[in-house]
Amino acid sequence: MSVLSRKLCRTIINTRGQFLAVVAVVMVGICVYISMSTAYYNMSRSQEIFYEATNFADYYFQVVRAPGQIVKQIESIPGVTRVTGRIQKDVPLLKEGQQRATARLISYPLPMDNEVNRLDLQQGRLFEKYPQSGGIEILADPQFVKANNLSYGSMVDIVAEGKKVPLTLVGSAISPEFIINMKDAATLMPDPKTFGIIMLPQNQAEQILNLSEQINQVVLNLAPGADEKSVVEKVKAVLEPYGNLASYPRKNQLSHTVLQGELNNLQALARFMPAIFLGVAAAIQFIMLGRMLKAQRLQIGVMKALGYGSGQIMLHYTCYSLAVAFAGALLGTLTGVLLASVLSQVYTQYFNLPETIGSLNLKAILYGFILSLGVSLLAGLSAARAVISINPAESMRPEPPKGKGKIFLEDWAWLWNRLGATWKMSIRSLGRKWGRFAITLLGVVFAVALLVLSLFSNDSVNYLINKHFYQEQHYDLLVRFGTPVKEAELLNLSRLEGVIKTEAIFEIPVKLHFKGRSEDDSLQGLPAGLTLKELTDDTGKPLHLPEEGILISRRAADKLGAETGDVVEAETLLSLGPSHRVGLKVMGANRQLVGSASYISIEQANLILRERGLVTGAMLKVDPGRITLLEEELNEMTNVSSISSLRKELNNLNQNLDSMIYSMSVMVAFAVLLGFALVYNSSVISFAERKRELASLRVIGFTSGEVSGLLLKETLLQSILGVILGLPFGRLMTGWYIKAVSTDLFTLPVIVSPQTYFFSAMGGIFFIALAHLFAVRGIKKLDLSEVLKNRD
Repeated sequence: MSVLSRKLCRTIINTRGQFLAVVAVVMVGICVYISMSTAYYNMSRSQEIFYEATNFADYYFQVVRAPGQIVKQIESIPGVTRVTGRIQKDVPLLKEGQQRATARLISYPLPMDNEVNRLDLQQGRLFEKYPQSGGIEILADPQFVKANNLSYGSMVDIVAEGKKVPLTLVGSAISPEFIINMKDAATLMPDPKTFGIIMLPQNQAEQILNLSEQINQVVLNLAPGADEKSVVEKVKAVLEPYGNLASYPRKNQLSHTVLQGELNNLQALARFMPAIFLGVAAAIQFIMLGRMLKAQRLQIGVMKALGYGSGQIMLHYTCYSLAVAFAGALLGTLTGVLLASVLSQVYTQYFNLPETIGSLNLKAILYGFILSLGVSLLAGLSAARAVISINPAESMRPEPPKGKGKIFLEDWAWLWNRLGATWKMSIRSLGRKWGRFAITLLGVVFAVALLVLSLFSNDSVNYLINKHFYQEQHYDLLVRFGTPVKEAELLNLSRLEGVIKTEAIFEIPVKLHFKGRSEDDSLQGLPAGLTLKELTDDTGKPLHLPEEGILISRRAADKLGAETGDVVEAETLLSLGPSHRVGLKVMGANRQLVGSASYISIEQANLILRERGLVTGAMLKVDPGRITLLEEELNEMTNVSSISSLRKELNNLNQNLDSMIYSMSVMVAFAVLLGFALVYNSSVISFAERKRELASLRVIGFTSGEVSGLLLKETLLQSILGVILGLPFGRLMTGWYIKAVSTDLFTLPVIVSPQTYFFSAMGGIFFIALAHLFAVRGIKKLDLSEVLKNRD
């Protein structure tokens, strides 16, 4: 080893506390970058490969019913490369004990080699068009199979067209359109126990759903560079005679939207978090090297006198920063790979991706090292430039003190005279080190803000649960019928034992039109005197359901540009009967945290369809002790298509919060580590620079505790201010973060409780106190005679 290399090693050993603290900050930055980037890379790569291999649809068209031959006519439209006509319908699924779930039946033509949305077989075998057993063979999604303890060969019973139909499970498969299985946009979390995907041959679906040689859905792929708008209009013109109920592009498909939102979340974190940690690490290194250059001014002069050039000496001190970067990047890579593996396991619980997420992202590792070394190189060279100005002859005597004069507080005699001697020394020290004070303050602000960002999700989820499950919904069960029924039929539900109150609901899928814009929405007719559901505006205040007009959803209002007083046109998209168009005056906008729907009176909903007294479901308030028994009774009714239990939805959400708690814990640990490293380095540098001053205080009678208190006052002045500023800055960061990851389907409210601010502040005080205790351990070991030697 060269002389400078041996000196570098001795410097690292002598400053190992500071060195390791900065290494830890770099490690966290690289760990977050590699873990998030790897998870993002693997998920996006799996998504891309899976979409391409299975011909994921570019556009969806839902119709009432159309002849299967219509597919050939659509294939002939320029710009269309593949078309698949199929049947999709939600049907009740009967489980053990007469429990009921919902199955989404999707038919697939055989063979399906070149079809859109092809299946990817996971286990078992593919269903047969004409099984030897004479039954109906199906595939199901893996999560549904696992959650319901099904085995291959098991019988699954559904209710189709009012009849019980047994199906034989022969395997499990996944599809690009059901990477995450959520029933609709109002579903908070996937629940495979109560909702699953069942795949079966086209001919069998036609038979059990009474749709001989008919289809109700068309999915297609577009040619690269095709004019999407023009192609879609031509397809709509072809499907118009068959009741074109809905059409939407891939970007609005539910599974794709949820997956893309999670990918955007990962990408935002992979860019945002490492920038904070590496920026703080660079600032700490700049301060450390600046202090090191001053402390080793004599050594630098000697090296120059012996023939070492300024460039060599600059490189020597820059290598200290590069050593920090390399060690931090190495440890960050190891922990990042482990964290990426944990993230992969979490994502496999929710997403049905075939190549799930286990490979190393070598590009992320390479970029991590480049990023770490580049930032540290910049910090090292910036600090080491001071070497150039050091003259060998002048360096042999101590650097003359710089005249600082009074600080501004000394002009406030009424305050300054009331301060003790140690407070005055601490304030003067900070006033003369503005650069270090500002960097430490900024670092503490970011650390406390990260604590707020880590803890706020708990507040937001609690608010969402309280708002959605306790304030907006007052029913216990939501019963939906397979077809609209007369409102008088609800008397049968009201007479069931345990039912306290029944309120009707009439759900109509619609397309809203306004000034050339259109948006798919759900129009829900509700009764006058509504009590089992609460509608609220943007400010959270209750809305009154108008007798005429519409309470439009905030999402639809924003997309259409409609405001209160405007008239929007609603086009009904029911699969039964002709479609209707009607103008509805906007009487207000309702905001929902989950899903989206617009509301009108149930009488007006019937008038739109030119009907009277029809309903599609009912909200039930039930005696708590009778809910389970009542569900069993409802499950025996063949016309009931689905039963939603608010209690079960809440339990399912609570069971899926483990990943949030884990992520929150990791973020809190990172934030505390960042704050600790900052305060520790600042305190150690201050202690090293003021050894003579502190030793002098010890000689004139100050105890170790009193000298430690002097440094504590200095630490508190810069750190407590950082805590105070970090709390509101954390609130701003949560707003930026939510805006970056929000989707049309789901937006987490930005709610930060006083309790979160309190715990964030306590976390800041904790890492400040801990860092101070580690930093001042050297006070008792001060060699007073050595420190006070006159070197002038």
